[in-house]
Amino acid sequence: MRSVIAETYGGPEALRIVDAPLPIPAPDQVLVRVAASSVNPLDTHELTGRPYLVRIVRGLRAPKPDGRAMGSDIAGVVEAVGDQVTRFAVGDRVVGFGRAAWSELTAVTESGLVRLPEGVPLVDAGGVGVAAITALQGLRRGGLVGPATWGPGEVEPMRPRVLIIGASGGVGTFAVQIAKLLGAHVTAVTSTRNLELVARLGADDVIDYTTTEVTRGIARFDLVLELAGNRRRRDLARILTPTGSLIACGAPRGQWLGPLLGPAGLAIASRFSRRTYASFLAKRDTDDLQRIADWLGEGALRVVIDEVHPLDRIADAVAHQLGEHARGKVIVTIP
Repeated sequence: MRSVIAETYGGPEALRIVDAPLPIPAPDQVLVRVAASSVNPLDTHELTGRPYLVRIVRGLRAPKPDGRAMGSDIAGVVEAVGDQVTRFAVGDRVVGFGRAAWSELTAVTESGLVRLPEGVPLVDAGGVGVAAITALQGLRRGGLVGPATWGPGEVEPMRPRVLIIGASGGVGTFAVQIAKLLGAHVTAVTSTRNLELVARLGADDVIDYTTTEVTRGIARFDLVLELAGNRRRRDLARILTPTGSLIACGAPRGQWLGPLLGPAGLAIASRFSRRTYASFLAKRDTDDLQRIADWLGEGALRVVIDEVHPLDRIADAVAHQLGEHARGKVIVTIP
């Protein structure tokens, strides 16, 4: 089968398409024929080996042999199942994330997948896994758990006010929609060309960061979701309510100390404040995947696609993601 690997750290030029052995699923794994995937910052960090902390796991000088196959998001059809798998059967359409997703076939732990609802295209589902989970879990880490309810005669509670910085990216486009589904008043920060996009996704207010400095204003946000990684905590703290939350998603800026000092600084600040400051990386969770799949099936959540590339053009897809100007997801199709 064809599979994309990286034997050295580097940019898109380090990627190779090879003829790899067919994977054999373990007893708790599902063998998926992949139809679509996408490019995430997670994938580009693993490709470049930066921040350098990545190399502690993947290999100091070069990726370890068992970690060279690339890709994480998975959308496809079940080809076979291990003896212990109970939730899937051959022919099921599935969505989730795992390892070696930029391959014609990949073996995934059962907990990393859910069934894809009918009517949701596999190409769209290829952009869901890591980004949508990050958006949902990041918002929940900041205290946004669902729409508030009230009984007869009670005053309708005020909606939580959420600021999403980096709202037009892969995680951001999901975060805007999910925050609305969870009952928030959403302010989205993006560039001029993406203002209309985030407004269509449901943002109540939009801020053009090229003309307006978002950190200059009153303390009005209950949750700030920082996806761009380029603003200081003390600046964002000015616009947080006294008990608000600042959640920074993804790897902090910097190649050496930043990824260590950034999360540590947030944790220390949180201990001495009524506010919550936290750096956050998503975790695989079957219930969260199912919730996202249900929203997709209901039409309440959609995947914003910037570009679609066939597997043969994987280097172009990665180069576009590395340019940091993708609107939504960069999809990779695997015929």
